[in-house]
Amino acid sequence: MHNLLSITNEQDIKQIFHLLIDYLLEVPKTNGTKLKLQLLLNLSSAAVDFSVTIKLIESIIRQYCLEEINETELKAHFQGLSAGMQQTLLRTVDQRKSEIAQFLINEINARNNLLMESFDWDVKWIMGNSSVASMREQIATVVLNCRGKDQHLKTVRFEMKREKLNELIKVLEECNLEDSK
Repeated sequence: MHNLLSITNEQDIKQIFHLLIDYLLEVPKTNGTKLKLQLLLNLSSAAVDFSVTIKLIESIIRQYCLEEINETELKAHFQGLSAGMQQTLLRTVDQRKSEIAQFLINEINARNNLLMESFDWDVKWIMGNSSVASMREQIATVVLNCRGKDQHLKTVRFEMKREKLNELIKVLEECNLEDSK
């Protein structure tokens, strides 16, 4: 974390913390954000310092967003920075606090269940099958893109007839009405 202490420009500290938060929230992790952070912190990718620094700051940000530590304690972790830089750091984390909190909630929820990120659907007309040539029915295909605790993308795909689809939509609408109360 000593590399943060050598930063004297408030814009740089702001940019670094936005990138650190981006890296924390990134699923799956990509090399782009990591490389930008390494350049700004002046650390090589092989450096143990980089992974230790990232994990330490990530832990501190998590604790702050989970209200395990307060503003004063957050600033104390960065006491080598000037008061103005500490304020910039605090403002940067506070600006993204709701985004981080949502990520942490999703992370906890994904420990026991798949967490849906997005979905897709389409409808097909079945115009007969091998036993009944005159059969006509609509089939909806639903694809759920989910992540589990391992953060790997998993696809759940299922088909349903129109009646079941209407039932599903009704249940979802009822859930939405209860959420809005």
